[in-house]
Parts: sequence; C-alpha cells; structure tokens
Amino acid sequence: MSRFKILLIILLVFSCSSGAFANSQKIEKASCFMHEFQELSHKYDKSLPNMYSDDAKIIRNLVYSDGKTEKVIFSVQKYKKILKFIRVLAKFKRYKNYYKNLAYKIEDQNVRITGIRETSNGYKSPISMLVSTHEWKILEEETDTKSIFLVKKVLSK
Repeated sequence: MSRFKILLIILLVFSCSSGAFANSQKIEKASCFMHEFQELSHKYDKSLPNMYSDDAKIIRNLVYSDGKTEKVIFSVQKYKKILKFIRVLAKFKRYKNYYKNLAYKIEDQNVRITGIRETSNGYKSPISMLVSTHEWKILEEETDTKSIFLVKKVLSK
C-alpha cells in the first residue's frame, strides 16, 4: 500500500473520530448546562431567565382533568418576565423541578435534552429542551403542565 493511501486512511479515521469527540464534548457541556439550570432553579436565582435565548420557543402541553391536551406556544419575553415573578412564589412554597432520566442527542449543531420533569409536589411530565451549543442557551422548551390558569390567563395574553 502506498504512503499516500496510508496517510489518507489515517486522516479519514482521525476526522471521523474527531467529529465523535466534538459531539461527546457537546454532550458533556450540555449535561453541565442542565446541572447549572437545575441548580439556579433550586436557588430561585434571578439569573435563570438568562439561560433562555431571546428567540426561544416555549411550548406547554396543557393537560386537562378529562385527559384532553392542548398545545400552547408563547413568547419567551413574557416567560422570562413571569419567571422573575414566579421565583418569589416558588421560593415561598419551596416548589422545585427535578430533571431525571436525561438523554442527550446531537441535533444539527445543537443538543436535544429529553427526560422527565418531576415537581416537588409529585407531578411528572416529559420534558424536551433544545440547547444551542454556540451560545449555550435554551432554544426550545416543551413540557406538560396542569397549570392551565397560569398558561391561559397569564402567559398567553
């Protein structure tokens, strides 16, 4: 085999493995991002809204008592304002979200994080977040909620 072919094979193997390495680094950073997100949330930190991109898509799947669901999408600007207000109420009630069974998957240049969101009062729902690996901000967040009043009357107006 010629030196050129050997060099070409080595370069090909290296380029494939470096892509896998880059992806594993993104997954590791996404895991750290999620840990920081939960920590800030548990501390009721006022900087938590800064973890969302200014053009993030916030999706709530309303779960009604009769089992019906409704998808509601609202602006991240409104959501960020509400987060600042709600953190005080959440702190008073000691309300927390725990993110469990998280899986990380590369999606284009971003990372999709999926798992279960469990509230301190025992409500469990699926969660999906798309996180930018460029700015390390949330681009999309989707989860279920039974907080119909909050979503319909406060966030959707």
